[in-house]
Amino acid sequence: MRKSAAIGGFTLVEVLVATGVVALGLVAALTAFSMANRVRAVSSNDTVVAFLAQQKLAEVQLLGPQQLPVGADEGDFGPEFPQYLWKLTVHEPDDVNVVPVDLIISTVEAGRKREIRFTTAIF
Repeated sequence: MRKSAAIGGFTLVEVLVATGVVALGLVAALTAFSMANRVRAVSSNDTVVAFLAQQKLAEVQLLGPQQLPVGADEGDFGPEFPQYLWKLTVHEPDDVNVVPVDLIISTVEAGRKREIRFTTAIF
C-alpha cells in the first residue's frame, strides 16, 4: 500500500486569488480615503462660508433698518480670505418696516465658481 504524502503550501491559483482580494481591499481603502479627504475639504469650506456670512450679516444688523442703503453692494473679505467674495442686496422695507436682505457669498472650488445665498430680514 502506498501512502500519499501531503505536501503543505499554496497553489498558484490560491496565491493569485489572495493577491486579487488584497488588491481589491487596497483599492477600496484608497477610494475611501480619497472620498473622505474631499468631504473634509467641502466641509471646511462650508464652515468658512457660514462664518463669513454670519460676520457680514452681523454688520448689517448693527446698522439697523433705518441706516441700510437700499440697493446692491459687493466686495471681498480682505487678505485673510481672498478667494471669497460677497454681494449684498438690501430691498425696500415692506408695510411693517421689515427690510429683506440677500447675501451671496461666492468662491472658486476646484476651478468651479460656487455661490451660496443667505437671506434674512432686519426689523
